[in-house]
Amino acid sequence: MKRNLTFDKEKAYHKTKLLLKIYRDVIWSVEDRVAELESEYYEMGSNSLVEALDYLDDYDPNINKKELEEELCSIFKSKFLIEIVEKALFKVKKYPDYGEIYFEIIYKQYIQKNKYPEKYIIQVLNCERTTFYKRKKEAIKIMGVALWGYVLPELKGVWVH
Repeated sequence: MKRNLTFDKEKAYHKTKLLLKIYRDVIWSVEDRVAELESEYYEMGSNSLVEALDYLDDYDPNINKKELEEELCSIFKSKFLIEIVEKALFKVKKYPDYGEIYFEIIYKQYIQKNKYPEKYIIQVLNCERTTFYKRKKEAIKIMGVALWGYVLPELKGVWVH
């Protein structure tokens, strides 16, 4: 309860809006890099990334293990952040009032690989332009509360222990 009293919803809104603006580029570059790594290791004769890493660790004296470790660590951190955003997004979807609409707006506007134009989203949602912008702002606010007010604090407890 104390957490909710000190939670700055306006600050969460602005941080969430900034995060969503860059999210698509981050998620798809990470996904592309993982696919690229898997392809490289498949060419080495491995059926999976794990097998390739085991091979590199055990048999390839030319591999710079520190560089490989840093790259994989960066990818796994990015994947973890993607999972955090997805978890918050599904909390938004479950929101009792307009949750499905909020989810659709955020997903189509910021998450999906191909960004939909606002005109298309307005048409799909079958709403007025002013209603769309109102719902979009509400969606980002709810996403901010879900992300900064619930998902991250829950994980903070996991990270500390």
